[in-house]
Amino acid sequence: MFDIKGDIHDRYTLEFKIGYSRSDEKVKVSDFVMDTWLFLPDSMNINQGTYTKDDFYRDFRAMLRLITPVFSLEDIANPACLPLTRLKTQSAALAREINQENEKAYEHQIKMFCNIVRSAYRDELLRISRLTSEDTIRQSIETMLVHVRAILRQYRAIPKETGISMLATDYPKWFRLGDEWLCLTFDMRTYNFLDSLKKRLGEKYESVTHSFGAFLDEQKEYELSQHFLQPMEKEQSEHNRRFLHRAGQLKKYVESDLYLLAHTKSNTFVLQQILFMLAAGVSMVFATVISFSFQKTFGNFTMPLFIALVVSYMFKDRIKELMRFWFAQKLGSKIYDFKTTLALSEKPIGWIKRGMDFVNESKLPKEVRKQRGRTTELETGNTALREQVIIFRQHLSMFGKNLSTLSHYPLNGVNEILRVNLREFLRHIDSSHVPIFVHDGNAQFHEVQVEKVYHLHFIIRVRYEGTESFRRFRVCLNRRGAISIEED
Repeated sequence: MFDIKGDIHDRYTLEFKIGYSRSDEKVKVSDFVMDTWLFLPDSMNINQGTYTKDDFYRDFRAMLRLITPVFSLEDIANPACLPLTRLKTQSAALAREINQENEKAYEHQIKMFCNIVRSAYRDELLRISRLTSEDTIRQSIETMLVHVRAILRQYRAIPKETGISMLATDYPKWFRLGDEWLCLTFDMRTYNFLDSLKKRLGEKYESVTHSFGAFLDEQKEYELSQHFLQPMEKEQSEHNRRFLHRAGQLKKYVESDLYLLAHTKSNTFVLQQILFMLAAGVSMVFATVISFSFQKTFGNFTMPLFIALVVSYMFKDRIKELMRFWFAQKLGSKIYDFKTTLALSEKPIGWIKRGMDFVNESKLPKEVRKQRGRTTELETGNTALREQVIIFRQHLSMFGKNLSTLSHYPLNGVNEILRVNLREFLRHIDSSHVPIFVHDGNAQFHEVQVEKVYHLHFIIRVRYEGTESFRRFRVCLNRRGAISIEED
């Protein structure tokens, strides 16, 4: 099945998180097809003449990673839970015998444990944020913190329990990196959660969230004892830059075992060359027919034959280029541009094909036109308000058998992070604010600065196991970047 979430990553970047999950682990190959139509106002000057495929693939960046195995905080706090037992087992194995295989497995278990805890904490905070009763929120927070403290306590006890702390190597440092990442994750996600809850609860905020006070104090005291970098006041800009850089490095390190190796190549090169050869052949046939016809009629070494040969060569060259262009257009609309092979630990788990083209609004499928929903009297039938339409096609094929053998954890699918850079779309739009005048009466008026906005529409059609569904996102932006993204 598909899971799609749209968000604003920063002022100039949109982010779509797409989850491709298998509905049945026994299926050998799972195929997911996703077609995205992007509707752009014509005033943006984005069209086939100004925006090439190379421009598109520069602005649309996709990253693929495995979906983090799902466990609840309560599950992870249980000493018999798989993430904790796997980490203990591998730590003990490395303490008994140091070899390359045990080293890699040990580091992998640290990363997987940290990723699973991060995902579980995020999901629990999200669940609590949806609650409406203050008493329920308070009780849920208290229960959650009991589980969090149990997880941290058990994780930090593993080095001594298994003997890893006694090894005169870098192995304890790997464990320390995981510890630092867990502290960073709990801190940052907690503060973001409390910030949103404070805005929502107002005066009731402190009575509901007082349990976090002791937890955050414990965290800070422990982090200082371990000499982990801490954010400081805004005057300490250099220190905070180091902290943010360190946080980014930790994130990449911990999540590295989930990101897939991708090898991309053109999906149409061989067919493209064959069709271009065919175009050259057709143009040569035309030139040869003209040459033979005039030679038979006027003979060799005559002026009419000379003129015919020159003209036929001119037409031959144009016919070849026109056919090359026609074939290129047909290829673009029917065949994917690139094919990317996906692998983890050098083991292939599938492939994804991608293709992009401009399409005419009149040739859009009926369902897509309906989803676009031009309903106002200004939009309906108004050619002055026409839009340019880009279609981005993706086909992901996932090898279920290979995916199931990659880890001791249940791996259910792949997440794609698709980031859309908006800078090129903003190049030709008007100023972000336009003055208008408001009448005050008695021939008096005053000026008001009004924000001028544009709308991008993403219509997404997803197909999996014979089912088809649509998702629609509307992005509001101005000259300064993205303002909002909403799912209609």
